[in-house]
Amino acid sequence: MIQRPGLALLALLTLSACGGDPVEQIAVTVPDGIDVPVDMAYIPAGTFFMGSEKDPKTRLGEKVDLPHFLIDRYEITRGDFQKWQTDYHVPPGKEAYPASEVTYGEAAGYCKSRGKRLPTEAEWEKAARGTDRRKWPWGLYRDHPNNGFSGFLPEKVDAREEWISPYGVHGMGHNVWEWVAGDWDYNGMPGSERGRFKVIRGGLYQSHLKIDFSATYQRNFMPPDARYNFLGFRCARGLEP
Repeated sequence: MIQRPGLALLALLTLSACGGDPVEQIAVTVPDGIDVPVDMAYIPAGTFFMGSEKDPKTRLGEKVDLPHFLIDRYEITRGDFQKWQTDYHVPPGKEAYPASEVTYGEAAGYCKSRGKRLPTEAEWEKAARGTDRRKWPWGLYRDHPNNGFSGFLPEKVDAREEWISPYGVHGMGHNVWEWVAGDWDYNGMPGSERGRFKVIRGGLYQSHLKIDFSATYQRNFMPPDARYNFLGFRCARGLEP
């Protein structure tokens, strides 16, 4: 099932769930001739501010111009990943949780098999923060409700509408970290680090009993063969010829 082109995909409305603050959505009109699957979000062409002046390993708040693209509304689930990689283990009842313990190459391979690819860092960040430089996808800072518990506790990929991005994308900043296309790099990076790591985005920072959301611009990294229960992915698709 697809959404019809030429209509406002996301109206200027608010979404609220579980008593959370509402998240105002950016109005998006899909151009004629473009069909948007219901499980993907259309991100229009244009500029946004990438990174933060306070974080030297980001783009420092630089204005970045991107063509339009599509990105998955949800992280890839364990159930869907198992359909592609049949020996992937899924505990009973966990089919709708994010696919984790997946390497960079496996994530890229899954996306390719679906006619998609991993999102670029810039695509991921724009989908998470919109065009108003917001630090958190949902706008205002909040404490994580699982503070006081030790260990990583993933949630279903569609669990929280109160934590969506302004384009209606779930799981950006509060569930698993996500592989994105591109090598880890930054200004002044030692030559010994170049080409060794891939960038990951949008997970949680944890220290014993304290859990913090990652900001929309924060970057992290992992070797491409890493497999962790806190590391998953989503896919994207370009719309340019």
